[in-house]
Amino acid sequence: MNLTYRSLLHAVASIRGTVEAIEPTAPAVRYRATTGRGRPQLADCYVPRAPIGASVVLVHGGAFVFGSRRMKPVRFVASQLCNAGIAVCAIDYRLIFRGGRLAEALDDVSAAVAFWQERSVWLGLDPARISVAGFSAGATLAMLAASRDPSIARVVGCFGLYDVDHLRGRVAELLPRLLLRSPHRPHWEERLPARASHSPAPTLLLHGTGDGVVPVDQSRRLAAAREEHGFPTRLVIYPDAPHGFFNVPSAARDEGVREIIEFVRLAR
Repeated sequence: MNLTYRSLLHAVASIRGTVEAIEPTAPAVRYRATTGRGRPQLADCYVPRAPIGASVVLVHGGAFVFGSRRMKPVRFVASQLCNAGIAVCAIDYRLIFRGGRLAEALDDVSAAVAFWQERSVWLGLDPARISVAGFSAGATLAMLAASRDPSIARVVGCFGLYDVDHLRGRVAELLPRLLLRSPHRPHWEERLPARASHSPAPTLLLHGTGDGVVPVDQSRRLAAAREEHGFPTRLVIYPDAPHGFFNVPSAARDEGVREIIEFVRLAR
């Protein structure tokens, strides 16, 4: 696969624009103290009027270079979850060129989970029913965060980057070097979800066969690796759905939201 500037720019364009979404109950909440240069660690919190107890820490995508908690797919999915009685903590994290690489971004996600566990108690939520869900690069972070935090109840990865063996081209070769601070491909592979230790938490993987940024085989291989270890995994593949299919109205978007809602409702 040849990941180029054109494909990245197309991905950026697809996340802009308006979307039907509710406003967060508590916007721009700082979830951890400032940790040096880079973007502030802020969260938008969506708390339903009648919460069912389960909640989700939602992690945006953007190739670890761009993106925010205010992205169109994040706001859409957060709104749908909230309308279903599921609270959401949608976060920003440090990006490449903005104070972070993979280690810093992962630390931010872990800090957000700890923050949300503490806050969930006085919000009337169950701190034992917190799931982590991510889109694209955010799915990478969600998987890695769950692998080192046994308190995470469930994990959702949507069209995630779980390995780098498919990456080709200038941008694709540069991204892992920047992200992982290493020129060595074996080092890249051992740090990403396909080769890293797996979380035993129940996991939902969503992907489309029309994904031109991250091939659907990424999710297929991760699901197979998890199943070899006996870890509960549900893989849902949407025919012809593109990368970032939550960006525009489609059957995959609507069915994907229903899958996420039903999955995180079962967190115990």
